[in-house]
Amino acid sequence: MPYRKRQHICDRINGTLPDDALAAIFARLPDTADVVRCAATCTRWRRAVATRAATLSHSLPPPGRFLPQLAVGLFHLEKHGPTARTRTAPGAPQPRFLAMASGRRLLGCQRTSMGSLFRGVDGAAVFDFSLPVASRNGRLVLELHPERRADGGVTLCVCNPMTGDLVVLPVLEGVDKPADYGCALLAGDDLRPQRCTTNFFLLLLVYNNHRHGFTALRCFSSDTGRWGAEARSPFPASATELRHIGPAAVLHGAAFWPLDHGALGVRPAADDPTDLQAAVVHLLPYGAAHYWPEKRLLGVSPDNRLFFIYFGILSGPFTLMAKITYFDIRGGDIRTGRKLSYYDVHGADGNRIDGQEGSSFEEMIRIVPQMKMTSRDMTLKLRWVGEKSGMVLFTMGESSGHSGTFALSLREGTVEKLAHGEGHEWGSFIGFEMDWATYLATIAANGRN
Repeated sequence: MPYRKRQHICDRINGTLPDDALAAIFARLPDTADVVRCAATCTRWRRAVATRAATLSHSLPPPGRFLPQLAVGLFHLEKHGPTARTRTAPGAPQPRFLAMASGRRLLGCQRTSMGSLFRGVDGAAVFDFSLPVASRNGRLVLELHPERRADGGVTLCVCNPMTGDLVVLPVLEGVDKPADYGCALLAGDDLRPQRCTTNFFLLLLVYNNHRHGFTALRCFSSDTGRWGAEARSPFPASATELRHIGPAAVLHGAAFWPLDHGALGVRPAADDPTDLQAAVVHLLPYGAAHYWPEKRLLGVSPDNRLFFIYFGILSGPFTLMAKITYFDIRGGDIRTGRKLSYYDVHGADGNRIDGQEGSSFEEMIRIVPQMKMTSRDMTLKLRWVGEKSGMVLFTMGESSGHSGTFALSLREGTVEKLAHGEGHEWGSFIGFEMDWATYLATIAANGRN
């Protein structure tokens, strides 16, 4: 539509409708892309979208597809911890932010320190030596000052790098102090029934209680501001599994971590999420054990299916490929979940087995033709899957012939190189994508289509 005609329509509407009425109309649009186009129409519509982004994000239907532009970049710590010299030296290392192409357009930078994203926080030294441990839905979880863990405890922080919001959780110390742990972040719209308050979150931990010899679960709620009691998991995890545990995926109000023999699922109770004695806990078995933690991840598809992704090498030209298989979770009940194999559905002779009408074996293979390996023995680490963006972050070592940090788009099948010759040795590495509200507000503020 020509600019003058578009502006004439805006002027007529702007002269009769208040901002609340405009926002109510935008909330009934069928797709987020339509709202973005409206925000690009004129200054007033852009302001209406930006100031009501949180409400609009809860009103709009899910897009039904991955949106790679939601992926902003990644956080990492180049040095694992302080030494006697660096602990007292000025300029202690903080997590660094490395932007993807979409993040560079939004933030205007490629690399920066954690503290520079929180200019409003008193004493940015709070981020010195902090470890990125989890990220989801526009929030980042950090362990603050892990060098003090031996003498003190574990202090976790939940923050939003795009808005500057920051919450420091109560310290887990003494017998409550975990060693290696998995961490998952749930928002209000993950729960059933939903809690639509923007600031609500739950933080789930899985770790081994070495004093009593069992795998423990624990939950923090932003509503109460406290940690719930420790609960025993019916499915133990070894020290090695927890030391190399991957990022959690969240689906049907449950968090899932990839272990050697299956995905450990934990769904907190609706009435009291911190009481994990009442939680539903289940191990969703794989078709076969997978003992390579650096080559496996869990993710969630746009049509709300839990999937397992791993990378391999095609024979012949030694080309990198990503293979995805899906879990079968019936009716949203995680206790029914299992990862089906081809033979579960079709049998050894390839004929469909009776009684399997509700099951389907599906897999997706993404071949990355530009990633030719020098041999089948690749040095590769899968790092993170973006739940909404469908971006898979991975790193490769020197022997692969492609040393560096990369992002694979599951939607497009394309690969973006984020860093050349570095990233494979970074021990703390978490991807980051925006939540819907921040995305709408940022796009509206920048006036981009």
